[in-house]
Amino acid sequence: MKASVLFISILFFCVFQPCKAAHIVGGEMIYDYLGPGSAAGSSQYRITLKLFRDQLTTGAAMPSDVWIGIFNNDNNSQFPGPGQKYDIQKSDEESVSVNPFPSCITNPPTLDYHVGIFTFTVDLPANTSGYTVTYQTCCRINNLENVFNSQGVGGTGSTYSCVIPVVTDHSPQFATSIDAICRNKPFSLRFNATDQDGDSLAYSFAPAYNGGTAQNSGNINPASPPYGAVSYINNYSFLTPLGAATINANTGVISGIAPDVGRYVVCVDVQSFRKGVLMGTHRKDFIVNVTDCDFAGAQLDPKSVSCDGFDVSFENDNNSPLNKTFFWTFGDPGSGTADTSTLLSPTHVYSDTGVFIYKLVVNRGLQCSDSATQIQKVYPGFFPGIDNTGRCINSNIQFRDLTKTNYGTVDSWRWDFGDPTATGDTSLKKNPTYLYKTTGNYPVQLTVGSDKGCLKTIIDTLSIIDKPVFSVTNDTLICSIDDLQLNATGTGSIVWTPAYRINNPNSFAPIVNPKVTTTYTATLTETPGCAASQSVLVNVVDNVTLKTANDSTICQTDSVRLNVFSDGLHYLWTPSAFVDNDTAKSPLAFNLAKTTFKVIASIGKCNAAGNITISTVPYPNARVNADTTLCFPASLQLFASGGISYTWSPATFLNNANIPNPITAPSQSIRYIVAVRDNLGCPKPAFDTVLVNVEDIVADAGPRDTIVVVGQPLQLTGTGAESFFWSPGFGLSNQNIPNPVAILSDNQQYVLRVQSAAGCSSNDTINVIVYKVKPGLYVPNAFTPDGDGINDVFKPVPIGMKAINYFRVYDRRGKLLFSTSVQNKGWDGTYKGAPLDSQVFVWIVEGVDYQDKVIFQKGTVTLIR
Repeated sequence: MKASVLFISILFFCVFQPCKAAHIVGGEMIYDYLGPGSAAGSSQYRITLKLFRDQLTTGAAMPSDVWIGIFNNDNNSQFPGPGQKYDIQKSDEESVSVNPFPSCITNPPTLDYHVGIFTFTVDLPANTSGYTVTYQTCCRINNLENVFNSQGVGGTGSTYSCVIPVVTDHSPQFATSIDAICRNKPFSLRFNATDQDGDSLAYSFAPAYNGGTAQNSGNINPASPPYGAVSYINNYSFLTPLGAATINANTGVISGIAPDVGRYVVCVDVQSFRKGVLMGTHRKDFIVNVTDCDFAGAQLDPKSVSCDGFDVSFENDNNSPLNKTFFWTFGDPGSGTADTSTLLSPTHVYSDTGVFIYKLVVNRGLQCSDSATQIQKVYPGFFPGIDNTGRCINSNIQFRDLTKTNYGTVDSWRWDFGDPTATGDTSLKKNPTYLYKTTGNYPVQLTVGSDKGCLKTIIDTLSIIDKPVFSVTNDTLICSIDDLQLNATGTGSIVWTPAYRINNPNSFAPIVNPKVTTTYTATLTETPGCAASQSVLVNVVDNVTLKTANDSTICQTDSVRLNVFSDGLHYLWTPSAFVDNDTAKSPLAFNLAKTTFKVIASIGKCNAAGNITISTVPYPNARVNADTTLCFPASLQLFASGGISYTWSPATFLNNANIPNPITAPSQSIRYIVAVRDNLGCPKPAFDTVLVNVEDIVADAGPRDTIVVVGQPLQLTGTGAESFFWSPGFGLSNQNIPNPVAILSDNQQYVLRVQSAAGCSSNDTINVIVYKVKPGLYVPNAFTPDGDGINDVFKPVPIGMKAINYFRVYDRRGKLLFSTSVQNKGWDGTYKGAPLDSQVFVWIVEGVDYQDKVIFQKGTVTLIR
């Protein structure tokens, strides 16, 4: 027995809120024309609503009655009057047939559904746009995999409706049966509908409607159209409600690999065409219940046709692990022994074109054996192509099918013009037209097929613009004796107006020779209804106006702009060697002696000439005294020459900044700039500079009073300049160095003189007190830090000491209160800024004498307040 994936043929699942309407799993609204109505100009229709209930759910039973609204599409008013709905009783309820499960299915689902029938007849007066019949209810079941489900007003309920056209017609109707769908298994759901009128049908996915304002399973008066769509989630959309599954536009078969376990909302549009004219669109949404079942079997693609080559790859669309062995027969006796294969997914190279019958047997001779036979068509050489004419809004765009095929003929077309603002943006014609109302990029899609079974889809992006891309020559100026060529760029046909003195008003590059100023307007027509206009002003003159600037004098080495006042279009300057651009209207002249420039301005054949003479005079010969060094404090007289007026900057330290010889007494180095002007013709000043370098020499011979021990060497240290002289030289190792050594037996005063390289000098003195005792540190035993200037600081007195290593004061508990290594720095009797009370403190001191002998002493001191 052949196992097949089971089909849900017309079941429209719209699951509602648990405990409210979750037992209702779909519905369908149908209309049938019964003949003329009882009133003149009216027609009688039978309206049928089918609601499907899942019998395995708890909650409310099948509704006993429903409220149905009818709306006049001419003005969207409710029929027969405002707020008047039809309360329709249930006329029948029956079980929905379940298609047989595969014999080897595992974990089969339990399916038990009823369908409720609600039928009534109504007479509808003739109108212009037909009628819409509607039933609305809430609430789709929770945990949908592809649709967001919200509860309450504006939630994700369901709307079932049909649109009755103004012509005599019966709506399509779907067959009724229920199947199992197993997760991740190949499936083929047949949504084939029948049409009583014999109209041709075309199928496509569409957005499912929500339930409007319905909040529970209770009846409501439905709203008038239009109706809002549900919101898709998890990367699903109304075009991909089951992932990669597709729908055949001609048969209504949805095929592919089933998604994972869960419930999926799917909506399908069925369009009916009568003699190529669209009669109406019948839409239905449903919930596909994918369960965790599995089965072995052979499942072959019923549309198998190779349009690209002779190589055909085969695979079993049922990929169950229960499939153990495979035996393929390709139906191609011309290929000899290559006509069979035991591979899972073989490839066969057909020996010729044509129609071949191939077969797959799985589990041959084993349990759960299954087989499938299918037709394989081989017609390579199918090349889809599209073209279009036009790209403007509000104009008919002509689309053309350019498909080429090596075998058979192209016989089916489905265009999708990619217009999200419209619902009728499709066509089944070979070469349709379509009008876009807004600019933008639109993905135009053509699905094209042949009588050999080839079917391919191509997509091209069409850019719709407001008007054609079009440009013309800029506004210009010509002389009345000249001709002018205008230029336009664009695609299509062109017309220039007016036809005044133009050689060809339909040319993209006409020649004009107007005698008066004229505005020419070009209108480009790319396609009918797609046009744009641009204008060019041709200003006509009889001669060229030209006025040059006055002759002038400039400073030698300067450049100057040669200005003219003219309506000329072209210019030529001579001599050209002294201008930056000899064709510019106002070039820059440079490197000049006295020069006369000639300029010719032209408009076509008309021209005019003029001259400008530029004379040059040298800059003033500015001179100042040389850079100098000044010993602080001292003054200096500056000198400048070469002109009749002088301005010094900065004016800092000057007694007068506007004379040639001011006096400066600077306290720091400074650079002066003098601007010198004369009356010889150059209107600009010349500049020169002088740097006044100020040296402030300060001699330092060391501490004013220094105590040493008799016979102990004392290292003197002098600073302040480059050369040194100590006097007198008594007891010194060298009078002319900064750091001589003195050995004295009595008190002595030394004078240090320092001098810089520029001759600036300074003096300082040092008194050396000589004690005739041993070197040491003499520390008092008390001090009085009361701020009277007497004995306020406690410090050691170094005699004959070169350095103090450290001097530290502690309290009686050993806390460090003060520490220093600087000679003559002492303690003021405070700790962390706070004065301490009278008490006894401990001190230690260590120093080094001039013979590098370390002397350490310690003791106590009394702080007296």
